[in-house]
Amino acid sequence: MDLNKLGRTEQVLSGAGILLFIASFFPWYSYSFGAFNGGSYSASAWSYPSGFMDWFPMLLLLGYGIVLALPAFGVAVNAPVLATPANRAFIGLVLSAFAVLLFAIQGLTYPSFDGVGGPSWGYFVGLIVALAAGAQSYRGFTQAGGSLAKVGAGFSARAHAAAPQNVQAPGSGYGQAPQQPDGQPQAPAYGQQGQQQSYGAPAQPGQQPGYGQQTSYGQPPQQPQQPYSSGGQQPQDPQQPPTPPYSGS
Repeated sequence: MDLNKLGRTEQVLSGAGILLFIASFFPWYSYSFGAFNGGSYSASAWSYPSGFMDWFPMLLLLGYGIVLALPAFGVAVNAPVLATPANRAFIGLVLSAFAVLLFAIQGLTYPSFDGVGGPSWGYFVGLIVALAAGAQSYRGFTQAGGSLAKVGAGFSARAHAAAPQNVQAPGSGYGQAPQQPDGQPQAPAYGQQGQQQSYGAPAQPGQQPGYGQQTSYGQPPQQPQQPYSSGGQQPQDPQQPPTPPYSGS
């Protein structure tokens, strides 16, 4: 076993889980029957009137402490949620706070007969251990760069991202023609053509290529052909000067 493989927070949380398990067998509740017969009754965290709020958080901290202590025994834990010290400390903080909350509720609800009976010394040992684990977890969380404000902001951002977005009315989306109140399409606005070529579509004969329209790569655009004249003359090349007519001289 090599404890040097564990950080301070991991060592404290592992030790806290073991101490809580040991303290759970000590008296958590005690009751005295009176001075005449000198009878008394005590119960551990596993027996009545102790119950779920005593042993359940103790088992959570014990299990988490065992997982954190595995690297000290040469066992690697391939869990992404435990990859960073901040995550490990934050989980320990949550479990410790949960344990303190349940311990406090259980201590306030222990039965009392004629003002006699309540938490015993084992209960206070467990409460102090849980508080110490929570304090060290919070310290390790802040030292690793964590912040409770950032955690709250992260939850708010996720809740906002999961919220449904506003639904647009039909006919108002991108690429759809605007509709009149009676359902008829509106006329194109000033500066818009009523009929446009699609982006990337070839130009029509006699029409210059529009935006996004081009000829084949490396080839010049084709010129429109001219029809034959009535005199049977061939059309002239627009790039060459016209041939003068035959003068007869």
